[in-house]
Order: sequence, then C-alpha cells, then structure tokens
Amino acid sequence: MKREVTVTPTRIPEEVVADVREHVNIVDVISPYVQLKKQGRNLFGVCPFHEERTPSFSVNEEKQIFHCFSCGRGGNAFTFLMDLKGLSFPQAVVQVAQEAGIDLPDQYQATTVAPKVDQQTQALRDLYADAAKLYHHLLVNTTSGEPALSYLQQRGLDDQTIDAFMLGYAPSQDVLLAYFTNKAVDYQLLRASKLFVEWDDGSLHDRFTDRVLFTIRDQNGHPIAFSGRRLTDDSDQPKYINSPESQLFDKSQEVFNLDLAKASIKQSKEVVLFEGYMDVLAAFQAGVTNGVASMGTSLTPQQVQQLAHLADRIKISYDADQAGQKATARALSLIKGSSLKPVIVHIPDQQDPDEYLRSHDAASLVQVLQEHLEDPITFQLRYLKANRNMGQQQDRLAYLDDALKVIAEVKEPVARETYLQRLADDYSVSMAALKDQLRPLLMAKRAHQAQGPSEYDTVPTASPVVGSPHQRPSRLEQAEQALLAWMLRDEQIWLTVTNLAGFQFADVNYETLLLLASAYRDEQSVKAPLDLNGFMDFVKKPELTRILVDLEAIPDELFARPNLVDDYINVIMREEPLVERIQSLKRQLTEAQQMQDMGRVAQLSIELIQALKEKQVGNEH
Repeated sequence: MKREVTVTPTRIPEEVVADVREHVNIVDVISPYVQLKKQGRNLFGVCPFHEERTPSFSVNEEKQIFHCFSCGRGGNAFTFLMDLKGLSFPQAVVQVAQEAGIDLPDQYQATTVAPKVDQQTQALRDLYADAAKLYHHLLVNTTSGEPALSYLQQRGLDDQTIDAFMLGYAPSQDVLLAYFTNKAVDYQLLRASKLFVEWDDGSLHDRFTDRVLFTIRDQNGHPIAFSGRRLTDDSDQPKYINSPESQLFDKSQEVFNLDLAKASIKQSKEVVLFEGYMDVLAAFQAGVTNGVASMGTSLTPQQVQQLAHLADRIKISYDADQAGQKATARALSLIKGSSLKPVIVHIPDQQDPDEYLRSHDAASLVQVLQEHLEDPITFQLRYLKANRNMGQQQDRLAYLDDALKVIAEVKEPVARETYLQRLADDYSVSMAALKDQLRPLLMAKRAHQAQGPSEYDTVPTASPVVGSPHQRPSRLEQAEQALLAWMLRDEQIWLTVTNLAGFQFADVNYETLLLLASAYRDEQSVKAPLDLNGFMDFVKKPELTRILVDLEAIPDELFARPNLVDDYINVIMREEPLVERIQSLKRQLTEAQQMQDMGRVAQLSIELIQALKEKQVGNEH
C-alpha cells in the first residue's frame, strides 16, 4: 500500500521535489526569459539579472545548471525562478512543475501564491529598474558618459564588472526626469521614488548629476537606491551623494552586493566585509565573490544578523586609516555577540583593498585576504595604542590597564597567558605584576557570571546583540524593554510615562514604536492594552515587528510589581545618561591631559567629580 504523506501547503516532500527535478529540462524553464544559442557543449544568452554587452549567461543542459560568468549567479531550474521572480522554494517547485506539465496534488497549490507586493512597491521597483538601465546605457554607450567610463577603467574595472554591478552615469542635465516624463510616469510616484529633489515651486529635478553611480540592489537583485561619486575636484560638492531612505530602501537593513555574494557565502560559510563599494568591486573582479559592504555607514545589528544567517566566519577588511580602524573596532563590538567568528584582514602598506589590487595583482590580493589575518584580541591591543604616546609613563600605564581589561575577556587560559607574555616583553613588565593586576578583573568577571538573575533579568531581550539569544542585555536595554511592554499593556502606565516631560527611549527602535503606538491609538481610538496583531500590521517594518513579538513573550508575573515602573524610568532618564556623561568627561579629560591644556584639565576635573558625586547619591538612594 502506498503511504500517504501529510504536509502543510508550504512543505513539499523531497521525493516530490526530486520527481519534478528529474522530469524537467532547465532549458525549457529558462528559454521563455532568455534567448539561448548553442556554443560548444553549452547554451549562452544575455543574463536576465543585469545589463551586459557580451552574453555571459551559460546553461549546461547535461548538468541541468546555469551560471553567469559576469555576475556570478548560478543554480538549477528552481534557483533561476527564485532569483528572477523572488519566489520561495516551494513556489518555484510548483511553477516548474506546471511549466513541465507535471500534476501535483492540490495540497501544494497554495504555494503558487506569489509574495504579496503592493502596487506602489512594484511600481517603484519598475521605476528603479528603468533608472538603472538608463544610467548604465548612458555610461557605456554615450559620448557624455565617456569621462565616467574612463574613470572606472582607470580604477581598474573591466567591462564585465561594470556590467555585472550595473554601474551608471548621471549627466548634468535632468535626463532621468525627461525620460520618465516622456513615459508619462505619475508625478506622485516620481516624488515617492526619492530619485528626484523637489524645489520650493514643486518642480522635480534629478537627484544625481554629473556623477558615477553605484547601483544598490536588495538581496533579490532589485535596484533600490544609488550612490553617486562626483567626477570633478569641486570641494564645494560632497564626494558621495547617497539615495535617501525610501519605501524600498532602508540603509540599516541592506548589505551592498549581498544578492551576488550570498551563494558564495553560503558555500564557503565565510564573508568578507569591506568598507567601500570600490573595494567590493575590485575584490569581485579578482575572484573574491563573497565580499560585501555596509551602506556607507557603520555596520548595523540588522546587517550582522543577515550575514550570520549565511556564514560562520567574517573577515573584516576595512581601510587602514584612523576612521577605518575605528569602524573595525565598532564592527567587532557588534559581531561579538553573534554566531560569527571574526578575523581582521591586515592590508600591507596602509592601503585599502582597492589600492592594493591596483598596485599589485589579483593573486596578491587573494593571498592577503587568506593569510594576512589578525585575531580580534590582537587588533584591540593594537588599536588601544592609537592616539597614545607610549613614551610617556602615564599613557603607557593607561594602555596596560585597558589592555588587561581586553585580555580578561579571553576564555582560554593558554591564549590569555600568550597575550600577557606579549605585554610583558613589549613593555618590560613582569608577568607576576600583570597577573596580579589581571586577577581581580577575572574574579569580577566570574562573580558577575555566577550571580543569580536580578529583578531586571526577568525581562527577555527585545533587541539583543544579533545572533546571540543568550547575550545578557544591558541594564538600560532591560529597562526599556520592560517599560515599553508595560505601556502597551496598561493604560495607566502609558499615561504616566507619556506625561513625563522630556521622556524618550534611548534606543531608536523603542522610540519609533512609542511614536507609532501613539499614532495607532489616535487612528483607532483605542487605549491599552493594544491589539498586538493589528498594531503589527500598522507597524509593518520587520525589525519592529520582531521586537513586538519578543515583548509579548515577557511573563505576566513581571507586570504584577508596579514599583518597578519608577525604577525603569529612573534608569532610562537619569542613571544611564549620567553614566554616559561620566564616560564622556573621562575621555575629554584624557585628551586634555595629552594636550597639556591645564585650564581645561582643571575644569573637566571639577565636572567629573560633580558627576561622580551625583552617581554616588543616586546609588545610596
């Protein structure tokens, strides 16, 4: 008797998937979208995922796979439809089966429903796709684009890379506006796209003029924004202009080149994080296809989360200048709580990856990315020396104090001993003295780990450091999570907090949710407790919805202790701002001492003592 398999509509058994795979020809699936011509053993055509001049999209009928030698996309028939149409895997299986004339049981047909994309979003996607094609055409096929094309070629980029990344050129005139006006595109849609700036008289004008354009795509390959680099030396103009955030583009969520890199990242379980777009392009051309960059800003928790879902290891290859090293330190702090294992790439001669490639060759860059690696502790010990005069005893002692705090975080005793020995050798300090100073730090760390949960620890982390569900949230995070959850549940708490003069959440996500909750209450004429499902539909943004789900999971017993509300408010409004102020004063005092500005040292010392007294009084109460 044949066994019946019961599955949900989004789960197709492997035997069914295998049957579809065996009875379909990938050429039949791809041919409706790409005109293929036989060349040797394979078929070739123009890649449907990017603009190109020379066909580099290859289909191997024998192996039933496709591959683009320019942009690097590849896979089977299912992957092709997933990338082309943004389908889920079950949806792609069902569509392939339908196109091959294979009948599937009705229970799987629900998977054919395409992802919901509202009309406005689709219209904006089409607009950006047309804009990217126009800008690319202006770069590679027009006289006006020749200086921009020459600039990119001088930077070492070849035609295939320029095509794969859909690089473009925006002329000085309102070319894009004229193009869409000629196509009778709706004025309001043009406004919403953020492709244009609006003058006081309501007229629209191209946002990007006389700039090389880097096309920013989402992880499904849809163009969603641009970054424009000026071609002149006019210092009155910013070097880069980036698209503002829009309905399509949230820079904290997007990772540059993730659409092309994710297959390589999944396969190698490793991602290389670069600082700039040109670094990613140069590395890609050199054969490093798992490189990405953040959106011209510091790395965000959301970006770390996306990368942690794909990779086990992350190589940070930021610039060697002060800004790049500071960004590396910040990236390490974000990655620390994730499942990613970080290493730092040390580019020789203080060069960035793009510069190194131009002064050497592709093989040399690949070798650097594989061999010139530095572990996070070594990087931090080196970074702590920045802006310190190690010839002065005061700076040297301050460095050793900070270095020991870093070493105290090392779990492995042998590794800890190695770093201590390095300090002892470099600064002529005895190991015994270093161990004596390290011992209380280790004891404090163990005591902290051994402590039972405090009253704040009953609050789950609403927005933890990404990738670490067991990461202990800070006192401020716990207070904000608990208070916001309470406000959404209890009308009296809502009124108490919102009537406090000057109250606001430190975390931008919580403050955003507070503002949205206020708007939702007004629009729906409701009071707390809010209908969570309805509020989620109102919020829409996935990162905010995830926070709401976590807040809903807080145990009910926590809300039976009203006395905690004042504690949470005190932490948010007084304690944490005071801690930040003390830290800031300490940094300023150190800088003033280094500059030997004794007048400023005296003033800052008075302010620091006063702040410390305020903290002590608060602790006593």
